[in-house]
Amino acid sequence: KKFLWLLENGAVLTKDNLIKRNWVGDPSCLFCSKVENINHLFFCCPVAKIIWGIVGLSLGANNIPNDVDQYKTWIQFWIPEGTSFHTLGLAAIWAIWKRRNTACFEKKMLTNPLEIISHACALLSYWAGLYSTEMKATILAGVKKLLSCAHRVLAQPSIPSRPMLLPSTPDEDEDDSEHDP
Repeated sequence: KKFLWLLENGAVLTKDNLIKRNWVGDPSCLFCSKVENINHLFFCCPVAKIIWGIVGLSLGANNIPNDVDQYKTWIQFWIPEGTSFHTLGLAAIWAIWKRRNTACFEKKMLTNPLEIISHACALLSYWAGLYSTEMKATILAGVKKLLSCAHRVLAQPSIPSRPMLLPSTPDEDEDDSEHDP
């Protein structure tokens, strides 16, 4: 809950906030190399968008939050059953933060977004023990659904960077031949 308070008040020590405290370092996000700030790291980074997309898919959502303010509205809309279910959003945010710190301090770069989803699911499974038997069962069922969605989404073949259905233009063929050995 304290971390969520820090997040909502813009006080998480992302690189932009460290720079405000006279830290001298690379302000780049370790997942995508854009400037790291709270909204970027937790919502706008391509890795965060994948995480929220999978979380949203598991909830039946047709959108994802783009910033902290939207997150609060999004979580209330897609998880209206009560505040105990907000644990899902917190687990996703905390898992992103922990994985970012692993990349930052241990130099272990992210190889697959499933690492973050798996960590969030482990947190949820652990935290489920803090709830009543009925709520614990509901949370654990949600963990299974989240993992199932993650495996289904991440098992799809990646989309090539250049559409392969259309033939290349003569200009593209010339550009390609310039780079061939």
